[in-house]
Amino acid sequence: MLAFNRILPWSTENDGVYGGAYTEVMRELARRSGMTLQIKPCPLRRCLFMLEQGDADVMIGVRETPRRSAYLQFLQTPYREHSADRVFYVRKGGNIVINEYADLAPLRIGVKFGAEHVRRIEHDCNLRKEAVKDMEANFQKLALGRIDAVLIPEDQGEAVVAELHMEDQVEKAAYRMVDDGPPRAVAVSRKAVSPERLAALESAMRDMQKSGAIAAIYKRYYYDAYHIAPGSMLVR
Repeated sequence: MLAFNRILPWSTENDGVYGGAYTEVMRELARRSGMTLQIKPCPLRRCLFMLEQGDADVMIGVRETPRRSAYLQFLQTPYREHSADRVFYVRKGGNIVINEYADLAPLRIGVKFGAEHVRRIEHDCNLRKEAVKDMEANFQKLALGRIDAVLIPEDQGEAVVAELHMEDQVEKAAYRMVDDGPPRAVAVSRKAVSPERLAALESAMRDMQKSGAIAAIYKRYYYDAYHIAPGSMLVR
């Protein structure tokens, strides 16, 4: 069972239909490993609890941390070598300029509730971070002038801006922050998945990477779907 946490644009849900590049990666992984994929939607904390208890088998889109490693093991072959840079969107034509970290101090910065950021942002209690449940709400607040900037991974930001047709209203500031986390890999419940099934998942993910299947999924369900130029640094 896949513990499914909605992460636009990677894991999407519309009227019970689950899509997005990450979801398609998991469908292909299940097919190649000879397993049937069942999808259980859940908030992030609930998804992690299900994995810890052995009520779900796998999850994609979650970072490895020391706490999570106690009940999760991550496949050796990542589905992404690097996460996208964190960028700041501001109103196009406005007076907000972000050229360096110090420029963030006086700003109201929109973030997503529960989202993980680079360590410097996470530990800076002086920044005025205003959290909402989804990034679409943040961009609407930005357009209305209720916040000064939106902090978001660049890959997600490009897709959300395209989906909301806000290209003429917002733009990326010059300052960006390189993600300092490890490569992203599929998380597997230690309690639910046997060593034999884990080996099958490892083998299938290796084959997907070597055959170009992962790159093809990103092209179809991310680059082509959101009209983002292939070859950009957003997915590596």
